[in-house]
Amino acid sequence: MEAYVIDGLFLTQKITGIQRYAYEITMELDKIVLKNTLEILVPESFENIPDLKNIKVVRYGKKHGVLWQQIDFARYVRMHKMQCICVTNILPLFYPHGIITIHDVSYKANPRFFTSKRDRISALWHRLNYWCAAHSSMKIVTVSEFSKSEIIKYYKIASERITVIYNAWQHMNRIKAASDTFERYPQLAKGSYYFSMSTLAANKNFKWILYAAKNNPDEQFAIAGGGKLKGAAEAEGFAELPNIRFLGYVSDEDAKTLMANCKAFLFPTLYEGFGIPPLEAVACGAPRIVVSDTPCMHEIYGENAEYLNPRDYQVRLQMPLNRQEVNSNLKKYSWKESAEKLKTLL
Repeated sequence: MEAYVIDGLFLTQKITGIQRYAYEITMELDKIVLKNTLEILVPESFENIPDLKNIKVVRYGKKHGVLWQQIDFARYVRMHKMQCICVTNILPLFYPHGIITIHDVSYKANPRFFTSKRDRISALWHRLNYWCAAHSSMKIVTVSEFSKSEIIKYYKIASERITVIYNAWQHMNRIKAASDTFERYPQLAKGSYYFSMSTLAANKNFKWILYAAKNNPDEQFAIAGGGKLKGAAEAEGFAELPNIRFLGYVSDEDAKTLMANCKAFLFPTLYEGFGIPPLEAVACGAPRIVVSDTPCMHEIYGENAEYLNPRDYQVRLQMPLNRQEVNSNLKKYSWKESAEKLKTLL
């Protein structure tokens, strides 16, 4: 096996779906590789290292963020003639050797989603990285067959260069559901509300939830997410809807309880590479998931979800699915199996 080093910058970042994937894959790889045959590199100042038994942790470089990736990380792998494992869309531009995970190509496929100055800069940066990956010898990993087809479509990469390695859900088993959630959210009752976790990112389609609440006035909707969601709803003229509960940021423990006790988990996304939140909701006990009628969602959730038109803002919510059908979706995904598949590429 060639000498590989994981770009460990994700350990210093806020956990989103991409960082979750990187963390869980790394922890499972640690269980199946021989001791010290794989390294993970982190900045010298970073101290919150997970407990790794076989992957060797190396602290190197004084820079931070993208400068650390492009200078310190690149210098280390080049100096030691190693291969990179880049799990969060970004590679060292001047040393593109090894494996990169491209989670989706929304920056290329949906430029209309990225309108602010910050978003446009981020789009340019990611598209540069994807172009560099396409024109290098790097092996490419992505998280769904849909995402693979999009990479091929937009970057003309040969199919055999791309390996699909799915997300999974077992990390939810480590979270203990909060026992006092409904005491702190007394406006909610178990089994009485539709639950969603949203942001203002254009692909998350937040306004669909607002219209769903407007068009289903006898139903209750609980929305978790940053404090800006309520202000955005007010700006769109939805300030007075009495059946929406804006919960703000919720802890993982509260989220698990809210997922387990909802009528259904709603996920009206316009574009995803995988779309892990509904899978997490099922793992927590959600009896029903309602997701967008898109190729990616059909691939991931198959017959175990109900499907909505994410551009139909006159939606009427339907009767629930059988719980056993929803839960059977969990059998398809495993962090252990995903790590083993990645290991075969090393």
